[in-house]
Amino acid sequence: MSNEKGKIPKLFSGSLDDLTKPGKKKKEEKDLKKEKKQKTLYISLDTNRKLIELYAEEGRRQSKIVEDAVDLYYYLKKALGERKFDELMEVVKREDPELLRDYLERFKA
Repeated sequence: MSNEKGKIPKLFSGSLDDLTKPGKKKKEEKDLKKEKKQKTLYISLDTNRKLIELYAEEGRRQSKIVEDAVDLYYYLKKALGERKFDELMEVVKREDPELLRDYLERFKA
C-alpha cells in the first residue's frame, strides 16, 4: 500500500483574513531604472583612471557615469549594427581623440 493514500491532508496554516479577503491581483511592478543591483564590476586600472577623471570633471556619481556608458554602448550597437559598431570600437581602442573625431565626422549628414 502507498503512504499517499492514507496520508492526512495538510490544513491551511494562514489566518482567517487570508481566507476571507480577496488576494491581491496586481503584482507590484519593479522599476528597472531605480532598482539597485549589487554587482561586482571588474575593470582595468586604466579604465579606473578614466572613470575617476570623468567623475572629477562631471561631478556625478560613478554609478551614473557607468549607467550612461552602458546605455551609450547598447544604443550605438543597436543603431550602427554589428560591423559598423566593431569598426567604431577599433577606432576608440586606439585612444586617439582626433582620430575618433575624424571618424565621427563621416556620420554627419
